[in-house]
Amino acid sequence: MVQKNKILTIAIQAGLLKSIYSGSKVVTSHEHALSWYFQVTPSPLSATYDVRLDYIVGKRPQVYVMTPLRLAKGKTKLPHVYDTEKQRLCLYYPDGHEWNSSMPLAKTIVPWIYEWLYYYEFWLSSGDWLGGGIHPPASKLKN
Repeated sequence: MVQKNKILTIAIQAGLLKSIYSGSKVVTSHEHALSWYFQVTPSPLSATYDVRLDYIVGKRPQVYVMTPLRLAKGKTKLPHVYDTEKQRLCLYYPDGHEWNSSMPLAKTIVPWIYEWLYYYEFWLSSGDWLGGGIHPPASKLKN
């Protein structure tokens, strides 16, 4: 018998985020959506970044860095983002089945945010994105 993955509720996602990342703030607008505000310091020598994660059950999480990000010398846009102006991060390939609603945000998306910012800081000094990944064309992006 094949067992289907169970979608985690907003209450479970919010509880995990609050319990694992103390000092963060979860705002739920209704039983199917949350916004999570927290600070990320990707390494002991890193800057601290204010981040917002928006999530609606059944949709892909959207992650924004609220702290203005600088561009590497000679670059005109941020690497590996959906939107440079909004600073919406690309953390995984949507068609690659790397994330789904049965997975805890706190144990998947949040560590990926730390990793993205870690590689962003390398990019600032080198101008080369070493974080890997692929980015779908804008026409294939879905909310």
